[in-house]
Amino acid sequence: MRERFELTERHERQREQVREFCEREIEPVVEHHEREGIFPEEIVRSVGEAGLTGVPFPTDVGGEGKDYRSFAVTVEELARSWKLVAGAVNIACGLVGYPLERFGDDTQREQWLGNVCAGEWIPAFALTEPEAGSDAAGLETTAQRDGDQWVLDGHKVWTTHGAVADFILVVARTSEGERGHDGISLIGVPNPHDRDGVKVVRNIPCMEGDAAVESELRFDSVRVPAENLVGEEGRGFRYIMEGLDIGRLGTAAQGVGIAQGAFETSKEFADEREQFGQPIREFQGVGFTLADMATETEAARLLTLAAADARDRGERITKEAAMAKTFATDAAMEIATDAVQVLGSRGYSRDYPVERYMREAKGTQIYDGTNEINRLVVLNRLYTE
Repeated sequence: MRERFELTERHERQREQVREFCEREIEPVVEHHEREGIFPEEIVRSVGEAGLTGVPFPTDVGGEGKDYRSFAVTVEELARSWKLVAGAVNIACGLVGYPLERFGDDTQREQWLGNVCAGEWIPAFALTEPEAGSDAAGLETTAQRDGDQWVLDGHKVWTTHGAVADFILVVARTSEGERGHDGISLIGVPNPHDRDGVKVVRNIPCMEGDAAVESELRFDSVRVPAENLVGEEGRGFRYIMEGLDIGRLGTAAQGVGIAQGAFETSKEFADEREQFGQPIREFQGVGFTLADMATETEAARLLTLAAADARDRGERITKEAAMAKTFATDAAMEIATDAVQVLGSRGYSRDYPVERYMREAKGTQIYDGTNEINRLVVLNRLYTE
């Protein structure tokens, strides 16, 4: 029987460190950025400077050398204050950072990943295309070899931070005639907006708000050195799938943080708000809702930490991460919706953060694989493990 995981004093210190950072650097300015639609570039960089971006990576590449439970705790606490910042850390550690650390060469690990961990570079991952979403194998972006260079051509959408990125990891097809999962490779593009042929078509308006940067990009004959290939040519899909395990773990932690923030706001409001001569928490309809919110948040946290613990033991967590991501983000959506209801007209307004939690929660159910896709992942694993 598997021993139950635990959070040690080291993990609790990590939580306290991140909470102090959030209270000092994020919470005083989040509403201003949201209201004005300003991407918090200085905050995203300061997260790296504080040692929170590279939590699970080795110290020789600029990381903190900590475990994935520390990573989950970090992302949760950031999301409790502002999911947008937590999402930046998740991109850095999952679909961008993991392939660089695991499959990159020494230069890519030390320089590219080192810059990401330090907050010098804001990374982006360019996978999704107009006709390739959940079906990543349908991508049409190509990278053709021309002497000592790769030439990139393609159209990407929903590239988070694409318009402000200092580094983009592009998913492209490098083998002519190959379809499906074969022939897919990862190409690193440092300083993309200083290169000919990289065009920001637009930033896609989305539910999360105008501070979020979700970019539509075009690559028209963009040239990068041949050594910018990450790992082996044609093995990119495998790298993506392994990186998704970490990305889904981080998205689960985001769901926990959103749920925790929504619950705490509701709990405080229900204690202070009085109707008919008593706090509204005394009404069973509200009180039972709070109890359910607390229960679901803790269940999501435990499932997420269990997946992180399995990764710390060296296990592949494809099923566990998909389970945690699906459960935690569905719980976040339900809890945030309940929070809006508990606060009533105030929850519907932007005077309180619960309407933001609700918008943020919906996104977590969609990216890193929709929850429907994640349920398929779980189902397939039930019959193959």
